[in-house]
Amino acid sequence: MGCGGSKSMLVPSGASDYKYLVQESWDKVSKTVDSKKSVRTLVIKRSGWKTVRIFVSSTFKDFHAEREILVKEVFPDLRQWCEKRRLHLVECDLRWGVPKDTTSEETLRMCLGEIDRCYQDNVMPFFLNLTSERCGWIPTHHDVPESLAREYRWIPGLSVTEMEILHGAYRTDNPNSVFLIRNSAFLKNLPEEYEKDFIDPNPIAPHKLGMLKQMLKNKLGDRVKWYDCEFAGIDSDGKVEFHGLQGTFSKEVFEFFKMRVEAQYPLMDESQDPYQQAREAHESFLKSRCTSVLGRNAILEKIEKYVVDIGQDCPLIITGGAGSGKSSIMARTADVAQTMAMNKQIPGGGSTGWHVFYHFVGAVPGSTDMEKCLKRLLKELNQVNEATMPKNLEMTCQLVCSVLSNPKTAPIIVCIDALNQFDDDKSSTLLSWLPRKLAPQIRVIMAMINDTPPHKFLCERASKPLEVVVTPLDMTARQEIVTELLGTYNKRLDATQMKSLLAKESSQNPLWLAVACEELRVFGLFDRVTNKINSMADGLLELLDQVFTRFEEENGGMLLSATLCLLETSATGLLEIELLKILGDEDNLIPQEKDSELEKDKGGEKSSKDLGPLPAAKWAVVYRALKPFLRPFGESGEGRLDFYHRALSKAVRRKYFESANLLSDQMWWHNKLAVYFNQSEHVDRKVEELPIHLLKLEDTVRLTNFLMDWNVFDRLYNEEYSTLLLKYWREGYGEGWQTMMANNYKESLEKLAVADDTSRDKMALRYEQIARVINQSGEHSTPLKLLEKSMSIEQDELGARPERMVELFALACTIYDDKLKLYEYVDPSQITDLRPTIDFALKSIAIRETLEGEVHKYKLGKIKIQLAFNLQAWKECGGDNTRSGDEANEQGQKEVESAIKLFKEIGDDGHLADAIMTKGVLEDRGSENQKKYYMDALELCVQAYGEFSVLTSRLLLNIGIMFEDMRNYQEAFNYYIRWQDVCEQVFGYHHPRTQRCRNCLEEPIYRRIQQARDAKAKKASNKDDNYNAEDREYVEDSESDPDSDY
Repeated sequence: MGCGGSKSMLVPSGASDYKYLVQESWDKVSKTVDSKKSVRTLVIKRSGWKTVRIFVSSTFKDFHAEREILVKEVFPDLRQWCEKRRLHLVECDLRWGVPKDTTSEETLRMCLGEIDRCYQDNVMPFFLNLTSERCGWIPTHHDVPESLAREYRWIPGLSVTEMEILHGAYRTDNPNSVFLIRNSAFLKNLPEEYEKDFIDPNPIAPHKLGMLKQMLKNKLGDRVKWYDCEFAGIDSDGKVEFHGLQGTFSKEVFEFFKMRVEAQYPLMDESQDPYQQAREAHESFLKSRCTSVLGRNAILEKIEKYVVDIGQDCPLIITGGAGSGKSSIMARTADVAQTMAMNKQIPGGGSTGWHVFYHFVGAVPGSTDMEKCLKRLLKELNQVNEATMPKNLEMTCQLVCSVLSNPKTAPIIVCIDALNQFDDDKSSTLLSWLPRKLAPQIRVIMAMINDTPPHKFLCERASKPLEVVVTPLDMTARQEIVTELLGTYNKRLDATQMKSLLAKESSQNPLWLAVACEELRVFGLFDRVTNKINSMADGLLELLDQVFTRFEEENGGMLLSATLCLLETSATGLLEIELLKILGDEDNLIPQEKDSELEKDKGGEKSSKDLGPLPAAKWAVVYRALKPFLRPFGESGEGRLDFYHRALSKAVRRKYFESANLLSDQMWWHNKLAVYFNQSEHVDRKVEELPIHLLKLEDTVRLTNFLMDWNVFDRLYNEEYSTLLLKYWREGYGEGWQTMMANNYKESLEKLAVADDTSRDKMALRYEQIARVINQSGEHSTPLKLLEKSMSIEQDELGARPERMVELFALACTIYDDKLKLYEYVDPSQITDLRPTIDFALKSIAIRETLEGEVHKYKLGKIKIQLAFNLQAWKECGGDNTRSGDEANEQGQKEVESAIKLFKEIGDDGHLADAIMTKGVLEDRGSENQKKYYMDALELCVQAYGEFSVLTSRLLLNIGIMFEDMRNYQEAFNYYIRWQDVCEQVFGYHHPRTQRCRNCLEEPIYRRIQQARDAKAKKASNKDDNYNAEDREYVEDSESDPDSDY
């Protein structure tokens, strides 16, 4: 370069050259600024909890004091404010704890990659920059790989801090960004020996900082704020302290992010619909998995044919081994089906069109709970509301079975992935929710691992499903996958390397192939790629074992191992802030070989309140390594981490838990989480996690304390049936659990009654709630005593409020009615319990009739049916001098007529059918009137629920009994056969109700009818071409005579 040559010189010679280089860099910056303005009124609709990330950008040495204020004062206050708004706050300050041996590329990717996560979670990052008199590290051309420069539009000559500013705020004019610039006046009193930490020695620094501050002010205006502080001395660690930071600095940061978070995530007044929240989470997983499905066109075509074909009445199942790509196929199926439904490309949709329901078991929190899945299906089909939602899993399965077999149900395509991963439950294994014959407008597509219990059960059904087997990938598909996966990062294998990779038998498995490609992508030694391929384990679990070992060596060691073990041990995955807090106890990350029994009992734990979170930089290393194996946060933004595939769980268990001390190791991790969640103030998460770990530990002491916590009780209590609450008592204590539960709650009520802060209103409510729960457990004496106390408070002290008394009277009726259900037959001795059942029902009805609203109408109709049944029982018992049998019958008729009118007004055909059936029960046995009501009810029931429903089973039994009363045993037999078929379908073969069907059909009269019919069928099958009219006439005559076989 000669004299007077180009200004783009390599070595600046003076101030003008520095100014030129700085100006040149910013001229390049201006060309990368997004032309489209950011949306300043960004408001994000929330479903449940969200994670909010604040990225802190600054140079390191000169902002120690400010970071201390942020970490110890500002962020804790902001976090507490966020939690009241159902927001998790995570600060990302990567200047703290970056490992010394981190390479330049790793450091740059770590910093900018964390900003990417902020974009992913919050659309626009919450971004804080601190600037003073240092510009920090300016990477050279050799420090910035070409791929990273392209990805982040790197501007040569800028510092890392400047690039963070560009990426996180400047280019997008990010409204969530704020810049705090420290005035230089603090330097006047700063001791000379500390100036090197606060003044950048690089001669270009003053020019860069001057330009940066000016450009920020010009573009971002009032989001650039100056603050003052003064030297206040040196702390015990040799760090400079400042006066004045608690004023302007702290206040500006807190108020700015409070304002922006509140604007972007407004507090929703209405309660969140958990079913809609679940659908959004599944939709997010669907979008993450459906984009690339290579080599599976033939399978997708078969699925599409099943969807569009008319006349399908059985489900389609997709089977294959772990990692064979079933989830991606199901995601693509659901996505394509939605598009086709939207464009009216699926025949048979009628005026409403097709709805697509999809559920990916294990993909999102709570997705392994079959009851929640099926209830969400019912909600999306508008089959239930708050009042009519089934109270437990058995009833939910029964209703879903009815809905999917009902020709009146709106057209729907049901897609359920990983059916075999539902929580281990008899109902889920037996698939009682799936009818043998689907209605014409119903399609059910399910994926599962072959030879698992659901697969075997489906294949054993008389009506077998259609099955599509996900076969191993062929060579062309494998090559396409490798080329696409590596090509995304501008990498490729030569022919020899590709051949070596695909020669491994496990390359037929898409998950193995994806893991292998990820390993090759991050492998930095090009000349050793072939050796790397050859060293890869030929087996999915074995390859994952190698990957985890590499992670330990390169990405956090014990921190990474502990993270894997904690995630695998957790019940529902862990929030990032939970992991950071648990991992913050770095002295107790893993079990120690020679732990004493006392230490094991303590779990090696300090109180979580005494620990700070794991430094962000350490966590960033672990998270970056594990990210490919974690399910996406999704639109819910909750920030929960868990494995996206069951094979990863198996690999973790195989590597870390399957050893000689398997039990103790797993118990140590369960105790680690139990200790943390026992101290947690986040009640919802506590309820999700703590009982699972305490049950594993068989720790009844802590389990009792947990279940006796009223905040926990309120989360688990359900007026209809407290499924989980009862389950935890039952599994925790085994035989005698009802007594244990009742005694503990009675003791808790006694303490509550003498507490100074307990209102009488609250006390009355608690007595009622505990009475309901104990009654739900099957014990009925104690609930009546507790209910008397609740009634006494309500009547004597609270004015007998109608809205409360109606529920108390209804509960009293239910308790007595449940006692009566323990009897198999109606007997005059039951009058003692029938009298209060009827009296409390009448009291509840009298009040309920004065209250308005659909829920009250529904409850009123139900209790009127309940009353009518008990009045019929009263009649059967002969009545007494207070109410004769005929009076009971007359009153029952009035109540059931009223119930019929109510359900007609509501438009509830299912309960209307129940009411009409009850009207038939009240008629004379075997009369034509009874027959008419039963047949009307059956027709309406099948229209509302389909052939296979609980109500259908009751109707078929009653109709069979009716024909017995009419001595028409042939017809009775026909209905008993249908009754048995429905019970097997709805309740399962081994259910007591189904056994009752078989017992009925084993009675001598029905055995003779069956034998006669079998003989006729055999005779008919043996007839040849000489079959004559006389034979035919004989058969017809025999069948027409109801008593011919009696």
